[in-house]
Amino acid sequence: MQTVKPGTWLHDLIEVYNDLGGQAAYLDVYPRAKLRREGRGASWTKEAKASIRRTVEDHAESSANFRGKPVFYSVNGHGRGVWGLLPDHLRSVQIDSPQQEQAYLEGLEGIVQEKFYLRRSRDPRLVENRKERDNYTCQVCGFRQEVGDGKFVIDVHHLLPLGGLMNVVITSIDDLVCLCPNCHRIAHSKRGTPLTLVEISAIRRRH
Repeated sequence: MQTVKPGTWLHDLIEVYNDLGGQAAYLDVYPRAKLRREGRGASWTKEAKASIRRTVEDHAESSANFRGKPVFYSVNGHGRGVWGLLPDHLRSVQIDSPQQEQAYLEGLEGIVQEKFYLRRSRDPRLVENRKERDNYTCQVCGFRQEVGDGKFVIDVHHLLPLGGLMNVVITSIDDLVCLCPNCHRIAHSKRGTPLTLVEISAIRRRH
């Protein structure tokens, strides 16, 4: 999970949405957020609910109010109040023992490496070229959503697991694929190797 300053509305809401399974309606978020903030002595005023909505939508690329870094995505479309966390902000596993903690840290290493590599890339055009090649469309479910000014709700996913790469390598555009936030989350729904596109598609068909 990416680092967010503790004590902020954003940090509280990331924790609340994780507690609620990664997706939730505002009506479920409000009481949890109130308990969390009041539990540590923070304020809860009549403007708190509006602050929650503003914080979520300020950090959702599909929102007209988007600013800063993407954290949330709209699950069922705008106006329905159901939002989900993007994969970078989801807790991976519950740690119950030192052995599980070691496995968890090793699993996180791959996730961090993936994000680190994308951020360190000297040629960000690679990711943009993949989006253009896929026409900003999820290659599993066909989701395509433009939010204005040439911006789309779409993620770029590594087809090949990066956790096993020990050295710097050249990544081909064919090693990447566009996925919507939902399918991207499914791709990383198990520890270790991400699910294949075929496996993601099978899960989507079952539901």
